[in-house]
Amino acid sequence: MLKSYSMICFFLSLAMILCPLCAVENVNNVFSNGNTEDSETVEVVETVDVSTVKVMSVSSKNITEMTLNDYLLGVVAAEINPTYHEETIKAQTIASHTLLLYVKNHKNEALQNADITDDSTQHQAFLTVEQQKEKWGENYDLYVSKISKCIDEVINLVLLYNGEYINSVFHSMSNGRTENAKDVWGGDYPYLQSVPSVGDTLSPAHISTVSVSVKDFEDKIKTQGIKTDDKPEKWIKEITHTDTGMVKTIKIGDKELKGTDIRTLFQLKSSTFTLEYKDEKFVFTVKGYGHGVGMSQYGANHMASQGFNYEQILKHYYNEIEIKEI
Repeated sequence: MLKSYSMICFFLSLAMILCPLCAVENVNNVFSNGNTEDSETVEVVETVDVSTVKVMSVSSKNITEMTLNDYLLGVVAAEINPTYHEETIKAQTIASHTLLLYVKNHKNEALQNADITDDSTQHQAFLTVEQQKEKWGENYDLYVSKISKCIDEVINLVLLYNGEYINSVFHSMSNGRTENAKDVWGGDYPYLQSVPSVGDTLSPAHISTVSVSVKDFEDKIKTQGIKTDDKPEKWIKEITHTDTGMVKTIKIGDKELKGTDIRTLFQLKSSTFTLEYKDEKFVFTVKGYGHGVGMSQYGANHMASQGFNYEQILKHYYNEIEIKEI
């Protein structure tokens, strides 16, 4: 049952008296390194105004203001398959809502007067009504109705860790186990730790391959300052992995690169890959899709298909968090 306005005011006032706000360190974007300090769990430590949301288009730099409901609809439309289970869509809605609040509390100068961008590599994607119609065609009304119903049921729920909104990142599909944030971005978040996501391995898109000619491979690695010789079969040296199997570092020629750098350089679906030289080509065999941190959307949908609800899904992927009503 929703709290009355008076009760909200009462508890927020009480929280401000008993738990003064602590200063938080600004970060460049939602994926920046960060550390959380142990603190006593409270109802809500920080609050932000979300009656409207100002979204910056990274392509045009234009800022559009809209209602929270319209924003969440555009984000969910962009970020998740509308045919997914309703419990998955609810989990995505709550994660996206929380991520918005996290970004608003960690704003940087690049955002100017906006609250968040529509860039999925920085924050989360967003589709306008026109883009939704173009994407879904004749299914537009059906999908909007389904997503809107889910949003209405959970729009007041957010994810907290020690009373603060979490950096509730998500990805399409893990390699079978999600990643520790520190292994991907360097910063440690207690709630972004590796957990099993077995449903991901059942996806027909779980494994992908990318073949690169010797010339294209050489051209790309040279942009990283790597020197090569005339023996491409000897270019690949040592490879180290995280506990989950993601490539941590790879030595090519005379230089060591991060697995995440290689993923970007060769536009791989994830940083979990093997690399071999055969038939005069370099062949990547890749598992999963995305950075691998936080909630796996495919894994979440598998859980939902097995009867788990959005609360169970979220508490599986984000360690020791609370789901609170605001």
